[in-house]
Amino acid sequence: MAQTKTPHAIVVQAQYRIFNKLCIAYRRSRQDPSFAIRAEDIRRELAIAENVFAEALDTFVDANGERIVEVFEKNGERYLSLGESAKINLSD
Repeated sequence: MAQTKTPHAIVVQAQYRIFNKLCIAYRRSRQDPSFAIRAEDIRRELAIAENVFAEALDTFVDANGERIVEVFEKNGERYLSLGESAKINLSD
């Protein structure tokens, strides 16, 4: 049985929503370098399906091959943070 792929527009919309949420939270943290949000909290708050969320996270790579959104594990939980290229673009 073939695996169906999520339509590109849905993944892009999820990326946009995830990135905006992270940018707002990062700015509110006063650009704290250790800033991170639990991935599951963002997924639930934005009501994004698990498969769409996973696809969106996999495609957060900029033109230079750097991660725009970093995904890491801590204490058995998955966290999201902005990559260095995104943080630089948000700096005033």
